[in-house]
Amino acid sequence: MLLIVFISYTLLNFRIASKVSNKRIEEILITGNIFQAASIIVSGYILSALNIWHSEIAWSILPFFISFFIYYLFKDVFYLPKTASQSTFKLIGSSIQKLHEAFINQRKTEKTLFAVLFIGVVVVLCSQLFLFFSVPPNEWDSMTGHLNRILYFVQNHTTNHFIGTNWNIDTYPKSFSSIQFYPFLMTGFNEHFFKIPNLIAFWILALSIYAILKQLKFNFKLSLLIACLPIFTPILIIQSTSTDTDIVLACYLSTCVYFLIRYLNTKESYYLYLFSFVFAIGLSHKITWVFSVPSLLVLLVYVITQNKPIRTRLLFKHGIVGIVFVTLITLPTGYIANLKYYNHPIGPVTATKHQSIERAGNFKSLLLNGSRNVVRYTFDLLNLDGLRNIPAVEKFQDKINDNFRKIDQSLHLNLENEKTFTIIPFSFNRQFEFVNGTPIYGSLFILFLIPSIVLLFLRRRQPILYLFFIAFVLHFAALAFTAAYDPWKGRYMISSLVFLLPVSSIFINKLVKANRYSFLLLAYILIIASAWSTILYHGRSALISTHNLPTIWGKTRMELLTVSRPDITKAYANFDKLVPQNATVALATINDDYEYPLWGKRFTRKLIPINPFEQGLQAIPKEANYLFFSKNVIKPLPGDIRLGTDTTIREHIIVRGEDYYLRKLK
Repeated sequence: MLLIVFISYTLLNFRIASKVSNKRIEEILITGNIFQAASIIVSGYILSALNIWHSEIAWSILPFFISFFIYYLFKDVFYLPKTASQSTFKLIGSSIQKLHEAFINQRKTEKTLFAVLFIGVVVVLCSQLFLFFSVPPNEWDSMTGHLNRILYFVQNHTTNHFIGTNWNIDTYPKSFSSIQFYPFLMTGFNEHFFKIPNLIAFWILALSIYAILKQLKFNFKLSLLIACLPIFTPILIIQSTSTDTDIVLACYLSTCVYFLIRYLNTKESYYLYLFSFVFAIGLSHKITWVFSVPSLLVLLVYVITQNKPIRTRLLFKHGIVGIVFVTLITLPTGYIANLKYYNHPIGPVTATKHQSIERAGNFKSLLLNGSRNVVRYTFDLLNLDGLRNIPAVEKFQDKINDNFRKIDQSLHLNLENEKTFTIIPFSFNRQFEFVNGTPIYGSLFILFLIPSIVLLFLRRRQPILYLFFIAFVLHFAALAFTAAYDPWKGRYMISSLVFLLPVSSIFINKLVKANRYSFLLLAYILIIASAWSTILYHGRSALISTHNLPTIWGKTRMELLTVSRPDITKAYANFDKLVPQNATVALATINDDYEYPLWGKRFTRKLIPINPFEQGLQAIPKEANYLFFSKNVIKPLPGDIRLGTDTTIREHIIVRGEDYYLRKLK
């Protein structure tokens, strides 16, 4: 029954979007996704305030009303452009027919190219669906914080502030928790559906890029070629079947950009309201949204100044509406609670200093080491990500990187030796775990993006393309200057790619006009190979082993959950065998410890953290049946059971697990 409600609710949002949008299938899907996200976010705030955030009945009713409210808001208050609505299914059908007609009218080489693209996309989609249902969510941050805290919220019936073991349980924005929880709840606590927002974001992001290119007046063929690039981008593929949050942030960003460009073409103020609406959602999602603010501001100023005469009254009205959206959608996500409890919108001092600008030291040091970070991240992009999972390609890449190191040494840049303003020191030969776990753009940066950037400055281009490049530079600089270098942060460049893909049209269009389809075919084959290699060898869901990484075949749920920390697998498996599914367990663990696997397969255990972040060890509650603890937090007593952490494993271990014990209390 709940699944029927879930499907009905999703169809409702896209039906509403079809009435609001302007006869474009891409706009209907983009808008429908945003309406659904917003209605779930607001519903989550309301249900949390009423202490019924866990209620199936409440979640089955309230989001429908919020969606209808949003519909009437954009229909009656913000003056919907006059247009006749069309059936979404008819629009999908006509789009498929258009694609088929475009294909059959191509020459042989062009047909081969688009056939390769089609096969590449189908393989990616089938792989996503297989991994979606075959592998439980097993990202580090989700095991310690993101998904773990959702289960605490269910247990507490609210998302209100409480102090958990990991700092982001309390301080991380909570809007996305509702978006992840809703499909999980509506499918009967099926943990695979925690991942559905990411899978949707992947395809909406690609669709948004296509829609942006259409609004920039690029033809269908060019728009399609470029819109396929994010589908084959390694970091996007990895996050599409995970519960990492960066891909969803990039989805919101691409939607924002689409509405801005749409406003540029139509002059309909309605799209500026939608822009403000999505901006508030993005800011509620994650604080790294601020990296995109300067870039969006550049585009916003441009599109507004192109709409002459500039109406001050209209801009003032949009500003007020934007503030209202931020107040209703952004502020309740947790920023106010963080100010209340930590005097900072992000969280406690320990957390903010860990990756913040303060690590750079004084302003002179920030300029110097921030500039180093720009160069470091640039070299990180000059890699055959995805393909580097293959040992032969990795050796080839290492030889190239050795030449990069010689450049560094000759110019005395000290990119490797200087460790100021880094979390993990930079290395030209990145550790395999970083290459495999967080690949970035892969071959497409070298094949298409670099040539396009060079061509951008060789001839006069559309002004908007220069602005997109400036937006990319600002976003890239924000990443480099506002936080210490970290090889895991390649995932933040998903948002940078949103601004860079329109620029890639310069080189790709040049090849299309020159009928260089053979080169395009070879380039896309290499890019698709990078994508497929990413799918086959990714460490958390490997289908084929490389570098002694385990595959997913024949693994238990616990082995898959702890695949990134094999030294703790035995300990957690023993815990699961010894502790009943309905037990109450006190946890004396540390910030980096996985807690998500401890809830049990059906999430029926009750967990009580007694070593909350920076609060010190608390008393064991009387209701607890068991105590799960690290020997570094509580000293074991005779009779305590050592669960069996393997202290001998070294390979592929980034952070070693604790030595865990279990004590039966009742």
